[in-house]
Amino acid sequence: MHLQGFRNYEDTDINFNEKTLVIGANDVGKSNMLHALRLLLDRSFSEADVEASELDFHIGKEAISTELAITIKFDEVVEESVLSTLKGCVSDNGEVYLQYRASRDNLEPRILMGESMESLDDFPRSKYLKCMNLKYVQSKRDLDKFIQREKKQLLKHAQQSLLKDEAECDEALMAEISSDLKSLNKKVSALKYVEAATNDVNVELKKLAHHNSDYEVQLDTGAIQVGDFIEKLQLGANTNGSDVLLGGDGRNNQILLALWKSRSSRENAENDSVVFYVIEEPEAHLHPHQQRKLANYLVEELSGQTIITTHSPQIAEGFSPDSIVRLYVEDGETWAADDGCSERISEAWDGMGYRMSIIPAETFFSNGVLLVEGPSEVIFYHALAEGLGYDLDFLNLSILSVDGVDFRVFIDILEGLDIPVVMRTDNDISKVPNKELWQYAGVNRCLTIINEEKWEHSEVKLTPCDMPEPDWQVVSEQLETYDVFLSRVDLETDLVSEFSQPTLKALNKTSAAAAINYLQDKKAVRMRELVIALRGNMSDLANSNIAKPLLALIKTVQE
Repeated sequence: MHLQGFRNYEDTDINFNEKTLVIGANDVGKSNMLHALRLLLDRSFSEADVEASELDFHIGKEAISTELAITIKFDEVVEESVLSTLKGCVSDNGEVYLQYRASRDNLEPRILMGESMESLDDFPRSKYLKCMNLKYVQSKRDLDKFIQREKKQLLKHAQQSLLKDEAECDEALMAEISSDLKSLNKKVSALKYVEAATNDVNVELKKLAHHNSDYEVQLDTGAIQVGDFIEKLQLGANTNGSDVLLGGDGRNNQILLALWKSRSSRENAENDSVVFYVIEEPEAHLHPHQQRKLANYLVEELSGQTIITTHSPQIAEGFSPDSIVRLYVEDGETWAADDGCSERISEAWDGMGYRMSIIPAETFFSNGVLLVEGPSEVIFYHALAEGLGYDLDFLNLSILSVDGVDFRVFIDILEGLDIPVVMRTDNDISKVPNKELWQYAGVNRCLTIINEEKWEHSEVKLTPCDMPEPDWQVVSEQLETYDVFLSRVDLETDLVSEFSQPTLKALNKTSAAAAINYLQDKKAVRMRELVIALRGNMSDLANSNIAKPLLALIKTVQE
């Protein structure tokens, strides 16, 4: 989809997958994006609903857009019902362009269609909606109202799909129900309090007008026809053989989606049309486990192309990053990171292999991410942020451990979502297998990230501590301009070196070597022990090299 001059969007492309998750902050334009789709594809929209308004035009820095255009490109158009309806508008390779245009001078919209942007021509909205339709569930939904409406539609489509023998059987049973209603009416009328109440009403009614003298009202089921009786059925529930009331909003939300899906599937089969599903915030009222289950249900069970918006990390867990559209605002305009669902992210995601779940879903909602080596670094930098007075949750920032996965894989995915990335890695030096050479693994890891030439192997055996300080300083300054930070050695050694006395005291050690060995033995456990002991002293690290990655991360949201 391409949005031009429409609400939050000045000039934005958004690509979708078969199953797409749309994420972004509040007021970023998720609902506006869905509204744009609905203007072209939602059969429930009337002509009045489709008409543009003054509020639909993008307000830019310098002026308000005078024209707006919403363009949808369809690929792989092969369905017979669509091809027959859209004759002349489908290209040889199965592409169709559909466009909504309006101007501020004339709010009456134009709907155009063609096999290319150059061939767009006016096309009746009512005609193409016969073969394609968008089904929409909004976020702010009256669950009781929605359930009753979906129940009514489900009953209607189920009745229309009956075979002849089934329909005749139902007609016979309806006649029995009608007879039962008459019998029930007699019993209702015999209730003393019902008789008394109706008598009181009829006495007062006769006082109001002469023509009411021969007219009586009655409280009974006689006025209810069998069709109305069926239509007014209330959705109840049963558990362990006992009838119960419907559940709370969470359970009712699941009932709604189940009804909606059942009805949509029947309707789609009957009409032989292409259906697109759009659901806003399906996680409403559900606890985390049920949110994850719901995400799987929506991905697996809905047969058509599906677009879902969410604020839930649990929902996001059900989607790989190449199926996520991240919307964000920059300079007053809404953009889709990497133009939406991206092949670049897909390729990076393939590099994760079986370790896909290593990226917490909450990362996709972040304003910035600090990538570190392992859990001990995560523990330390969270404690350092708190000690320096920074609330990472308030700033919407995340610290993520790569746990042995190539930093580049994470960076490609996060940059594909336009999420700023800062990284800190150890200054590893290791022997080249089967050769008397030593490689600058940490340095070259960083230089690869910034696309610079790697250092040659050393013919002299050395460790990170043996690297001359000036050499480390030069490469560090080069890397830091790219928000890439290289340890002098590693976190534990750097911490003991830069914060020697407080660290030795906290660990009750008398030498740096003893403290480093202690911390490196059980890294995460010992680091947690250390940061608890250092609580109250962490602010003294504000100007240290070890704090630079965290401060660079915070800078990403302060610029």
